[in-house]
Amino acid sequence: MITVIFDMDGTLINSANAIVSAVNEIRKDMGFQPLDANYILHIINTPGKDWAKELYNIKDFKHSSFKNGFEKYFVKHYQQSVILYDGIKEFLEELKNKKAYLAIATNAPQESLPLILKKYEISAYFDEIIGVSDDVEPKPNPAMLNLVKNKSPYTDIVFVGDSKKDEEAAKNANIPYLSAKWGRGSEKENEFSDKNELKSKIEKLFNINL
Repeated sequence: MITVIFDMDGTLINSANAIVSAVNEIRKDMGFQPLDANYILHIINTPGKDWAKELYNIKDFKHSSFKNGFEKYFVKHYQQSVILYDGIKEFLEELKNKKAYLAIATNAPQESLPLILKKYEISAYFDEIIGVSDDVEPKPNPAMLNLVKNKSPYTDIVFVGDSKKDEEAAKNANIPYLSAKWGRGSEKENEFSDKNELKSKIEKLFNINL
């Protein structure tokens, strides 16, 4: 069978509004004006951006995730507005029934993941749930993907994400990458816009039936 690694934000859950709301609430409490939603998401998803300076006007921030130290803001907004993408829970069920090995690799802090994922009742589908910690660097560093590769019982592995950081992490880990474009239409060979397209591309990639 296969191993499927999923990013979390923008891949499993539609969290853009929650992230933007949390960042701007943090900025408000720090005495700053709100930022445009597209700008916030660009800073977060683009490799090499100094998000601490751009989002919070903080220099030399010691944490590697924009959520570290501000977890209460994100948990609050995730619980209020985040939803699973259509078909995700059904697809996870199908994969587990086929004995696939499933993992989450997210740039959210490791300690925040139980609270974030509890609402959506999907944690039980995953064999590994890995976030950023003192021992695990964020994507595009391939550390968390390599951790899953080392534990996976299968050699056929794919990473499903939605950002340039995810794409670069997959390249750095030397595994195939599929890109989520939920509801926006897909233009490239490795992009999908709904659950059925994702399923079809995984089947084609590994020549299997799910």
